Amino acid sequence: MANRRERWGRRKRHRKPSHRKIRKIDGADFINSMPDDILNHILSFIPTDLAMRTSVLSKRWRHVWYETPCLDINVCRLKDGATNQTLTSYTAPKITSFKLLTSLDHNTAPEIDSWIEFAISRNVQNLSVFIRDFKYRKTYSFPVFFYLSSSLKQLTVTLDFCDMIPTCIVSWESLRNLSLRSCRISDESIHNILSGCPILESLTLDACSLLERLELSKAPSLKRLDINREYRHTGPIAIVAPHIHYLRLTYSSTPSTLVDVSSLIEANLNIISSLLSPLTADRYQTMALEMLAKSHNVKRLTVGETLLQILSLAELRGVPFPTLKVQTLIVKTEFVRSVIPGISRLLQNSPGLKKLTLHTMQQSHDIMDMHRLKGLYPDQCWRSKCEVFPTSKEIYEMLGCNDATSKLVASFSELVLRNAKTLEMMVVWLGGSYFNDAQWFEELLQMVETLSHDNNVSILLKRSNS
Repeated sequence: MANRRERWGRRKRHRKPSHRKIRKIDGADFINSMPDDILNHILSFIPTDLAMRTSVLSKRWRHVWYETPCLDINVCRLKDGATNQTLTSYTAPKITSFKLLTSLDHNTAPEIDSWIEFAISRNVQNLSVFIRDFKYRKTYSFPVFFYLSSSLKQLTVTLDFCDMIPTCIVSWESLRNLSLRSCRISDESIHNILSGCPILESLTLDACSLLERLELSKAPSLKRLDINREYRHTGPIAIVAPHIHYLRLTYSSTPSTLVDVSSLIEANLNIISSLLSPLTADRYQTMALEMLAKSHNVKRLTVGETLLQILSLAELRGVPFPTLKVQTLIVKTEFVRSVIPGISRLLQNSPGLKKLTLHTMQQSHDIMDMHRLKGLYPDQCWRSKCEVFPTSKEIYEMLGCNDATSKLVASFSELVLRNAKTLEMMVVWLGGSYFNDAQWFEELLQMVETLSHDNNVSILLKRSNS
């Protein structure tokens, strides 16, 4: 009996493992086995003309794109009549997203109207319409049904400076996010639109002309406002927005007066200017300081390089700065001389500052290097006060020198620590040009760690993809 058990044990130990047949599914079979809902979801991430090409793959794929919940149609890339044929084949009862890019050079207004009507008839929720007008005819206007959609939740309109004038009482009762780009829109028209959006939460106005006064006091649900006035003759000039919590404002030659932004929590401010002259310096300085004064209650503030340079000019002239309640300050600039006085004053006038974040830029531009402004040569003044920091031209010559760059980062960190007494954390995002030498960067991290420990402030260096 014992011998039999021993033989059975030896046989079991030497038995080769069985190879069960495992069914392998290659990539094509795996995708083909997916249900239509998943395939439709995948196709919704690519332009519709590419999704249509999948119909030639097999019988399985012939009609899959017909029910894709998102359509992205660039009429300029399609043959004549292809857009109508595409929409005729489409069978889904509801459209989640519809993006339309067309041109008045290739399509008539009735054709464009019919495509928009198709989307609205399918209860589209996210609608984006970009109508190009290379000859600036400015003749297109949206039909009445466009302004009477109850399904729209997000709407983006780009018109190449065509007029946007509703000819009816607007009713977008479900709309939460509205973006208007390159539109000609009057105060009366924007009032009509906003009155028809009772739950609107976010408004973007990008390069919109004719607009003078933006009145948002009767829009209590509107919390985010994004205005880009980088181009001349765009509006609004005056902003009344007592309920907004977030403001992003960029402008160039003509300021936007912040009449009422009393609920503002976060602001992102910048001025676009390629050059300051003696004739424009005072105006830009006034613009910058007024923006800061109206934003004095914000907890989170972002400022760009041009605005910092203008604030540096104000600091050199001895102009008083408002005291800020900022807890988080974000600056977008290089370690250049022309921004240092402005940054220093911002830090000194932010007694509750807890966190500073610096995003270095790959391009830096001094807007007043060679100009005498009311008896001041800014570059000479900055050189005497901030000699350790380079000009915009000099900094790119320094980036290849590890020792010089290390001293630059150390000098900036020490400047921040001197001027921000309540600071708890500083984060510096360095662009790719700072990472040519991995060993040097490790040494830089150790230097920053020492500064951090000695001053009881957390200092982090991070790598940016930009």
